[in-house]
Amino acid sequence: MKEAMIHIRSLSNPSKMNTFGYSISAHKCNVGGKLAKIEGSVCSLCYAKKGRYVFKIVQKCMAMRLDLLTNDPLWVDAMIYLLNKKMYKGKKLDIFRWHDSGDIQSLEHLSKIAEIAEQTPQIEHWLPTKESPLVREWIKTHEIPENLNIRISASMINGTPTHVDGCTTSIVVTKDMLGKTDGFDCPVYADPNHGKGCGDCEACYKKTVTNINYQAH
Repeated sequence: MKEAMIHIRSLSNPSKMNTFGYSISAHKCNVGGKLAKIEGSVCSLCYAKKGRYVFKIVQKCMAMRLDLLTNDPLWVDAMIYLLNKKMYKGKKLDIFRWHDSGDIQSLEHLSKIAEIAEQTPQIEHWLPTKESPLVREWIKTHEIPENLNIRISASMINGTPTHVDGCTTSIVVTKDMLGKTDGFDCPVYADPNHGKGCGDCEACYKKTVTNINYQAH
């Protein structure tokens, strides 16, 4: 486990979720970097550019992760080994989130994530992304693994879903639009009795949940 960790740096631990993730800097997003300059876009309110994400030690860690996933030839093998062995609160991982900060960098990056998913079939992988052109290009020559849910995020707040074959979608909406937009409303925001964490909800990971609405925050 310690040797595998050398090749990935570390996993992230998103506070709302009952699992680990893998984050890189939101400042390295390709599509997101352009959207951040557009008023009314989801990325103009990016949560991953504030709070604990801005700490120098966190940014340094995310930069190391990006360097390793890009350049370390053992990164894929290390991630597969780690996810197959890792425990979360006393049980083996059965869900995993990609990029609680950051996004897909390249076709090669997406291929690596797909390979990891294929080699960890007991885990449902959730990959939210705004890189719809890249995903469209990738699926021309690849098949999305059964246990990898690529969820395409809409660019604009209260926008319309961005559809890509084989993928699910999500929209960020204002509070007044919860309950008025087609799809599943995230209970963290829509249900006052749910609590601030995901709890038992695993809708984001499910391909059967075709669209999810998250409240802008």
